[in-house]
Amino acid sequence: MSRIQILDAATSNAIAAGEVIERPMSIVKELMENSIDAGATQITVEIADGGITLIRVRDNGCGMDEEDAQKAFICHATSKLRSLDELFSLHSMGFRGEALASIAAAARVTLSTKEPLAEKGTCVRYEGGQFISCEPIGMPSGTTVEVRDLFYNLPARFKFLKKDQTEANYIQVLIERFILCHTDVSFKFIKNGKTVLQSPGNCDPSSALYSVYGKEICSACRPINSTIDGITVKGFVGLPKIARASRSEQIIFVNQRLIRSKTITSAIDSAYTNMLMKGKYAFVILDILIPSADLDVNVHPQKAEVRFSNESMIYRAVYHAIVNTLSAETMSVEFEFNKGDNQKETNNAAPLQAPVPTAAKPEITVAAEQKPEVSDRPSPAISVPASTPVSKPSVDYSKNIGYSNLYFKEQEKAYTVPETLSAPVIGTKEPEVQPEVIQEAAPSVENILDMVPQSREESLHELTSSRVIGTLFDTYILLETKDRTLLMIDQHAAHEKVLYEQLVAQELEKKVVSQPLIAPVIVSMSRSDISFIEEHSKDLEDIGFEVSSMGDSELAIRSVPAQVDPQSVSSAFIEMVDEWMHESKTRKDALILSLATSACKAAVKGHDKLHDIEIKRLLEDLSVLKDPYHCPHGRPILIRLSEKEIEKEFKRIV
Repeated sequence: MSRIQILDAATSNAIAAGEVIERPMSIVKELMENSIDAGATQITVEIADGGITLIRVRDNGCGMDEEDAQKAFICHATSKLRSLDELFSLHSMGFRGEALASIAAAARVTLSTKEPLAEKGTCVRYEGGQFISCEPIGMPSGTTVEVRDLFYNLPARFKFLKKDQTEANYIQVLIERFILCHTDVSFKFIKNGKTVLQSPGNCDPSSALYSVYGKEICSACRPINSTIDGITVKGFVGLPKIARASRSEQIIFVNQRLIRSKTITSAIDSAYTNMLMKGKYAFVILDILIPSADLDVNVHPQKAEVRFSNESMIYRAVYHAIVNTLSAETMSVEFEFNKGDNQKETNNAAPLQAPVPTAAKPEITVAAEQKPEVSDRPSPAISVPASTPVSKPSVDYSKNIGYSNLYFKEQEKAYTVPETLSAPVIGTKEPEVQPEVIQEAAPSVENILDMVPQSREESLHELTSSRVIGTLFDTYILLETKDRTLLMIDQHAAHEKVLYEQLVAQELEKKVVSQPLIAPVIVSMSRSDISFIEEHSKDLEDIGFEVSSMGDSELAIRSVPAQVDPQSVSSAFIEMVDEWMHESKTRKDALILSLATSACKAAVKGHDKLHDIEIKRLLEDLSVLKDPYHCPHGRPILIRLSEKEIEKEFKRIV
């Protein structure tokens, strides 16, 4: 008797639903992508009880006739492609034809649709994958998909859903992501009858950024619009001061498709080298435009990952787009007294919706851990008025192109960097104002750039042109600038960065000097570590280490790089190997860490008394660095305190 059975349609669709429909957010994502493919300029998403009880997605797209409305529920029925060849030249969000079939298999679904010139629309109903009815209906042009009672027929899936508020947060974060990328579409999000989020859809990237994050984040972001090797990188990069504790705000689109990519996140991390402290991640929103022929989007059931034909080219384009933008910025920390009071003022000018706190924001492109929880009802949304910006001319970044970290100097020789980086094109399309909410205009790209107080060149010139007041606690150098600003410089962090850059330059120029030890240093390590070190003995010799095996679990270190403190040979070597082997870093990355540690140990310390000539030399050395604002470990070197802030504290002004 045959043991292999052919599954019926209901079972196969339920299995497919398990791959495509992970949670309510997955349904919203699929339906919004269909609306965008239909040419919609307005998309409204309404949910109840975290999307478990109700999801309704309404658009003003092209709609469908009766025949297409019924075909849309058939598995692998799609209007996006007709042959395998078209799969590698896609310009649409969806393409598999799985969405509606999978959704209908796991819920009660009603599809209402009408073409612009049709006299009447069509209403199709499915429950648990079973066709219920198809009848004419009166409605405006477009499509509305209503999904009720998700997983009512799949209790094993239902019990893995999280609390209603958590599921609603997933959906809100997803819609925020779509707002940031699809700036030509006006999105509205209604939760339990309350409008909590709305975007203008005016083709202005900065307006979209403002509608999601508000004024404070906008002022700390810089626009990118760079083309390298035929790859265009657009979006925003955040200054180090708004770095986050997770990658939740590293938002990546490829051809306007929300994805995750280790190659791109690695390029982001490299571009922010030495600017962020350990455990901090850059705030970045990128939309990477690449020819469809160089991209495979059919590698993940939820289309959350893509495969690039040339990953190194993508890496270079992203890395240099970010570095060329950040190189123009002054990154000294602007200190303000009474930040709590200022924060209250900022909140009065917050965007329409209250953003989800960073710690609570889910990473929507990564499958979350499933835990059975009891559902609850979500809290009402908070509505806060928006502020009105002031217009200013834009800033030209083209003169700053060509900046590079010393560490990446060699890689830059393999390709050219474009001559100009222009700001994103600002559209003129006016959105239709919805009756429920009136949202004031958001600041344009020019307004955001104007929030920077001075250029990077002016900031560097201050280090040598300012008057040295003295030192505070024998640790902080105090300077008075010509524009009546107080600068505080951490002498240890500053000297550490100067030494670090010198050590990196020596290594890149292959001027590594090895010093033999009078007595070898014996270190004990695991057998796997010993095998790794023996395998890479030549690499270790290239950077100045001479090691030999002393048995199964011991090594003798006989020579070390000249910059390594002889008193800390063992700890420096073990730390470097750990980073190299266990943290998936390259040999050069591990060496860079070792150099940073060596610079830290050799630099002047806090409470070390510096003479005036030493302070002057330190400031001169600091002023010629590519990044004089952060030590090798990402800590700030310089803090700026304005005369206005000081006078406000003494109540000389109010």
